[in-house]
Amino acid sequence: MDAGKRIDDLLFITNGLADLLEQENAALRSNRLDVVQNLLERKTTLSRAYEIRVFGMKQELEHEQAQYDEVDHANLERLKDVGARVAVLIEENEKMLKVALEVSRRFMACVADSAKHATPGTGAYSAKGDVGTQASIAHKQATSLALDETL
Repeated sequence: MDAGKRIDDLLFITNGLADLLEQENAALRSNRLDVVQNLLERKTTLSRAYEIRVFGMKQELEHEQAQYDEVDHANLERLKDVGARVAVLIEENEKMLKVALEVSRRFMACVADSAKHATPGTGAYSAKGDVGTQASIAHKQATSLALDETL
C-alpha cells in the first residue's frame, strides 16, 4: 500500500477513535452507561483497525523508510496531533472506566450486604410469642436420608 494512503487511512481511523472517545467520556461523566455500551462495538473495531495500520506502518518503516520520506508533512503533523489527543482521551477514559467499575462493584456489595441482613417475615408474633428477628428464625432439623435398596 502507498505510504501516503496508509497515512491518510490512519489519520481517518485516529480521528474517528478520538471522536468516539470524546463521546464515551461525556457519557461516562453523565453516568450514561447505555451510551457507553452502544459505543463499545465501534470502539473495538476502530481500535483493531488502528492497531493493524500502526503495525503495518512499523513493518514498512523497518524495510522501506524511503517511501515515507515523500509523504506530505502536513498529514504527518496532523497525525501526531490527533495521536496526542487520543493518548489524552485514552488516559481520561481509563480513569473514568475504573471509577465506574469500582462504583458498580461497591453498589452491588451494598445490595448483597443489605440482602444478607434483611429480616424476613412480617414482624408478627411467632408460635412461642416472640417478635422480631428471633421469631423468624426457624429451628434447623436434621436432613432426612432415604436409601433405596431395590437398585
